[in-house]
Amino acid sequence: MKKYVPLLMVLCILILLTAVVVQLERMIRDWMISAPEHETLVTSAPGDTAATAEPLQETPDERSSYLVAVDQCPYFPEPGRADQSPLGALSRGTLVSCERLEGQWMLASFANGEEAWIYLWYLEACDAALAQQQEMDALRVQTERESFVPVEGEPWYVCTASILQCRAEPTDDAFVLTNIQAGTKVAVFGRDGAYLLCRLPGGKCCYCLGDWLVRDGQYVSYPGAVDLRLYLPLAEFELLFASPNNITGHAMYEPIPLLEEETAQHLRTAYHRFREDGYTIKIYDAYRPFSAQVQLYEIVKDSNFIADPSYGGSWHQRGRAVDMSLIEIATGRELEMPTPMHTFNMSAARFQSGNWTEEARRNVEYMTKVMQEAGFGILGTEWWHFEYLEPGNYLDKEIDLASLPTIDLMDTLTKG
Repeated sequence: MKKYVPLLMVLCILILLTAVVVQLERMIRDWMISAPEHETLVTSAPGDTAATAEPLQETPDERSSYLVAVDQCPYFPEPGRADQSPLGALSRGTLVSCERLEGQWMLASFANGEEAWIYLWYLEACDAALAQQQEMDALRVQTERESFVPVEGEPWYVCTASILQCRAEPTDDAFVLTNIQAGTKVAVFGRDGAYLLCRLPGGKCCYCLGDWLVRDGQYVSYPGAVDLRLYLPLAEFELLFASPNNITGHAMYEPIPLLEEETAQHLRTAYHRFREDGYTIKIYDAYRPFSAQVQLYEIVKDSNFIADPSYGGSWHQRGRAVDMSLIEIATGRELEMPTPMHTFNMSAARFQSGNWTEEARRNVEYMTKVMQEAGFGILGTEWWHFEYLEPGNYLDKEIDLASLPTIDLMDTLTKG
């Protein structure tokens, strides 16, 4: 009998090991069943178009849960229509379930069993990884459009309109998602036609008409004058005489694009016309102090290009002239012109147009036509110069631009 004891012990150990293996297999199977089907690795912050992630499901699960992410979320009887009236509105934090998707619209079911269509912009997936991926995908689509031009410099802009509509697409007939008020500060990714792609304070992205958003910065105040950076928010500014990039080799005054008020109003008329045609203005010079005119004339010594200060100087000294070119909004590129800006010789003269390229001549003729229709006169020796000569107010010839008081834009907007 004793000779069978070792064999029995081996059998018992084998039975025990078998039970352990079976239990381990059951535990592993149960863990695999309960594990998530997809795992996502996010390598940068939400909204960063450079972020990379492992792919999620292409569409959310048929019963994915979403939370209403805004106050007074409207829901509609049909998808895709921008002109329909909402059936009602949901409060922020309301839980809904996705029945199906059609583009950016979701058929949602409510707790009471009712169903209605909601624009996805108003919702956020309860699955944090899915919500982040959807936001990144939407932003990538918007910034990869051929018409999109990234913004340069500081991204913060301020709304100057009493009420500004925020749209789903950069068109005047697109679905209106929400409104913002004067003084609202938004982050701007870039420009798409007349619209800016913005991130609102709550984190949502939308398109706002660029004419009512200005950079959050310092603007100046002077009686009877306008700071063009406020007046023409999507214009570009490169004030050459306020930089070293001119024939003197140094900045002659502060880079403030000041213009007499009535002249600025006529310039804004032209600005809107250019915008309708797909262009915006680039300002190279506006108000120019008399002292700067003296410096320039001492170098050029040719009144065909720099007005002799001994005879009163230029209309720039009265805030009634601009030197300008045009930018194509879709590409951000400056249009071809006959010469570089402030080329002080006869190659820039309008009566030399026979020596210009056909493209340059066509661009100058177009720019001139719009500016003259807006009330401006021209100078025969400078294709870039436009002046407003009608009776009215004039600025002082020597304004110390560095000493002008600044406008508290936020305070003005929120109180006004």
